[in-house]
Amino acid sequence: MQMRVILCALALLVLPAGTAFARVGDPFPAFAAGPLMQQLQLTPSAQATDAAGRLVYRYVSDDQVITVDLVVRGGMIEQELMYIPMDARRGYQVSFFLQDAIGSVVGAQTGMIAFNAALNNQKETSVPFGGYTMRFTPMGGLLRVLVSR
Repeated sequence: MQMRVILCALALLVLPAGTAFARVGDPFPAFAAGPLMQQLQLTPSAQATDAAGRLVYRYVSDDQVITVDLVVRGGMIEQELMYIPMDARRGYQVSFFLQDAIGSVVGAQTGMIAFNAALNNQKETSVPFGGYTMRFTPMGGLLRVLVSR
């Protein structure tokens, strides 16, 4: 019984510590300071302005396999995109990305169903969750993961 109480108390202390997300709709600096940078080993690669006047920030993983683009307007994250090899073994990295982009473990799990469907069917798949849309688009040997509001 005492051990159960200790484990519950520890869980309550750990849960709030892991809630630092950089969701779509949050200020841009939240991403650069967030845990996804370390989880995916991302480093800044480029910055550009698109035709709509939005800033696009590109990050590339240390192994040069994963690319993450942030579309920012007025200092707020408007969209998050991830380009990753079409490989089911990359699912844990996609899950980290989704959890960070929408701020929900349950939402990330929901998105993983669409991720697997896109891999298996080789077709674009999307799923809404909590005001966000997660879209998975096969592009040759890559899969584009787009999270937007």
